Amino acid sequence: MNRTQFFEDADGGYTSFSHPKHFTKTWNKVRAFEESIGKTLDDGYTREEYIALFNFALARCSSTFYNDKKVVVFYIRYLIARGALPAEHETILAGITADDLSIKGGTDRIRYFKNLNHLREAIEDTVKAADRVDETMYDVPSAVLYLAWYGLTEEQVLTLPKTAVLEDGIILNGQKIEMPYFLTDLLVRLRDAEGFNTKGRGIIFRKYMYSDYLIRTEDSHQVSVFQMRASLSRMDKVMDHTYSLRFDTARQSGIFYRAYMLECENNNFDLSDPEFAANVFCEDFTQKQNKADPGKRLRERIRDYTLYKQLFS
Repeated sequence: MNRTQFFEDADGGYTSFSHPKHFTKTWNKVRAFEESIGKTLDDGYTREEYIALFNFALARCSSTFYNDKKVVVFYIRYLIARGALPAEHETILAGITADDLSIKGGTDRIRYFKNLNHLREAIEDTVKAADRVDETMYDVPSAVLYLAWYGLTEEQVLTLPKTAVLEDGIILNGQKIEMPYFLTDLLVRLRDAEGFNTKGRGIIFRKYMYSDYLIRTEDSHQVSVFQMRASLSRMDKVMDHTYSLRFDTARQSGIFYRAYMLECENNNFDLSDPEFAANVFCEDFTQKQNKADPGKRLRERIRDYTLYKQLFS
């Protein structure tokens, strides 16, 4: 069957999918996987190849798997209905669950940072690869990522005052968070910095705007969430997004790392208790959010945590 037919067919084809934009996003990942193995979905995959596809497409959240699976199943059903594939392929897909996934293979892209050193290596490799005249120009996005690792929300990071930065950690909500020297050295340097050098027609000093906040730029005394995310995206682009230098990736990795350390030390580690899980995952599982059932969100987070723990096996 000509694949073009699927995208032009108004009866059961691409336009019949409930969320065309989501289909396109997943389909791009499918095409990339097909090219990597030299075999398309139209050729018929084995169970192992379907799992490899989902591992390739997998982001941090197991919910991504279910969204991607809907797209693949939709296309496979189209092929089956037109006699291009045997019906057993839908049965194979039905038997694949999040428990079959692995974050340790399929792509070089980082899904989670195993520990703080892993995040540090990613940041330092990126800064070196950028080959700028002054590496401190990446101090702001680097600080954002490290603070995210320690569980701070975007709002907490962007409103953290300079006075909260100490020689051995930070003060947050009246509580001290101790940090290793390499990190406090960066935070103190950023706290006290007046700006950084860039290269244009000679060396140009870019002065930070005066601010009481740690996170600021030469243009803004207080950075917005959009500006912060854009800054991280530019930094992540240096290594073609392989390191996943995103706020949510760093924050969730840090939360899961501390959860794993707690699980290793505590015999009463019970994630089935919503209150206990809320404390461990820094997330409320007793209230609905965006109409999402809190029980479902907790189950998804536990699946995500299970995926993260594969890094230690």
